[in-house]
Amino acid sequence: MVRTQLKLLVFLLAVGITAGCAALAWWVFEKELKRESEITADIKKAHKNVVAPPDPGARRFDAAVDMIRHGQIDEGRDALYKLLVQFPESPTCAEAKRIIGEINLDSFFSPNQMAGKKDYIVQPGDSLALIATRNQTSVDMIMRMNGLVGNTLHPGDHLIVVPLNFDVVVDVSAKSVSLLRTVGARQYFFKEYTAFDVRLPPGMRAPVEMEVGVKQAMAEGKAVTPTDPRYIEAEKWVPGSKAGVALRTVPVARAVVVTETKPTVKGKGTPKGGDAVEQAAAPDSGVFLAPDDLEELFALVRKGSKLRIVR
Repeated sequence: MVRTQLKLLVFLLAVGITAGCAALAWWVFEKELKRESEITADIKKAHKNVVAPPDPGARRFDAAVDMIRHGQIDEGRDALYKLLVQFPESPTCAEAKRIIGEINLDSFFSPNQMAGKKDYIVQPGDSLALIATRNQTSVDMIMRMNGLVGNTLHPGDHLIVVPLNFDVVVDVSAKSVSLLRTVGARQYFFKEYTAFDVRLPPGMRAPVEMEVGVKQAMAEGKAVTPTDPRYIEAEKWVPGSKAGVALRTVPVARAVVVTETKPTVKGKGTPKGGDAVEQAAAPDSGVFLAPDDLEELFALVRKGSKLRIVR
């Protein structure tokens, strides 16, 4: 009898402990775990419902583009300039810079827009190189502006001459190349180019200031002048005054022959022939641009133009 009662007491005690543990577990779940789960769910729901903040520059951008579409080119460009200053973080700024650059370039090369240009009358003894030096421009720019195919000049000829007062700013972090033009006492953004890559020489750290060196155009391994028919298609190179810095195109892949060896008894191997494969040139230092962009920028800078590298 006593043994039976003892077993019953142990059983009831075990049931009580189990029920207590279950009640405690339930309380912890309700008060802590469930609440934490609900908070996590609420946070996820709130994140899904977050609406991106409105872009304050979008309306300005649309209004500027609308002006340009309706022929108000200068007004639309000025509105885009204001957008860059007032809302520099707007996602529309990249497209605004592209549009500004295209308008500026069209205006710069247009024979009907003489702002910043002058009508030069050729004097006895003048040459293209002499005129370029006196007017802070380049021979190739004079030829482009006036549609010249040779270097023959006659006294009394009229030439459109424009000073190449551009600063080149290379941003290492953004991989961009910006042209800033100076007219009178004012300097303004002219155009921006995207670089494939920017590789500084070993040991060089931004910021660095230098000048543009003598521009180079190479065809068939030889330097060519602006009067050479091969000049337009020549490979262009804009060196900086510091070694290892140059605005250039991406190195062209070259064909190399990979040979296969056949093991001999002594394990030394003999050539078995191979296949030609394309391999990129060694990654030298430089600021690498698309050919069309480099061709354009090549025409707009001259020896002595300021070249800054920033980060």
